[in-house]
Amino acid sequence: MKLRSAGNVGFIRGTSGGLWAFALAACVTVSGCGGGAAPETVAGSKSNAGTPEVPPATVLAGAYTGTLYDKSFVSFVTASASPQINWYALYYFDTGSAAIIPVIYSGSAALGSSGAATVAVVREFGSSAAVRTGSASITAASVKAYQLSMSNLSAPNNQAMAPNTSAVVTDASISGTWSGVWSDNINTAINAAASVRFDAALAATVNFGGCSRTIRLASATASASPYFAVTAEVPVQTGCPRTPGASAVSLSGVAFVYPSPLAGKTRRLELVVVDSTGSGFSFRGDQ
Repeated sequence: MKLRSAGNVGFIRGTSGGLWAFALAACVTVSGCGGGAAPETVAGSKSNAGTPEVPPATVLAGAYTGTLYDKSFVSFVTASASPQINWYALYYFDTGSAAIIPVIYSGSAALGSSGAATVAVVREFGSSAAVRTGSASITAASVKAYQLSMSNLSAPNNQAMAPNTSAVVTDASISGTWSGVWSDNINTAINAAASVRFDAALAATVNFGGCSRTIRLASATASASPYFAVTAEVPVQTGCPRTPGASAVSLSGVAFVYPSPLAGKTRRLELVVVDSTGSGFSFRGDQ
């Protein structure tokens, strides 16, 4: 029996550089739940001391990192408007030994007034080979706090999802060699330790899980947070689980660089792409 739950997410503004942080506090009925976020379109204003400020347009745009049950949870919110996908998240639930298969979340937030937003479909991929869907709604308390309610999604272990995450400063450079792991949960859990280096055109070809994949990056910015818009092409290949038919596959997503938490490393790269259904793959590397 599939257990379900609903939760609340609070977004808290940081104290330096206009950065933003968020924390997810889950309210569990019989299992766990997940969460996401989206940028705002309402210009900031404040009528008097007793009236909460209306959130500015880019209130949630940027990169966030944190932990959940001592495991990594990262996300990025772009400034794209609905119906474009504008929120991506990776929950590294299974990180034992060689198995680094994050759960991938993606969604498109339709923005309302005074910080309200709805995400009609939040897509989850990675806890199983099938894409699961849920929904979310965001209501604004002030420029310092947001509440997000999720439904029909649970953590892989059916526990409550409650990551404490903070906005991080991102890097505009992708230069250098990144050592890490490519992950894909299509058909079977696929992960491959690898190094990748993007060329001068911000492109790279990687091979793992029986598929050759061409990754291309384009520099972008969301609320002063540099990141990379990503496209991935997977041509038709015999034995590639991403192209079981006669058609190539295109995926899109984001990549961002921020300070690495590992000893002896200075920078970390997170990259995630999804197709039109929410199925996708990712890379985490350090240097």
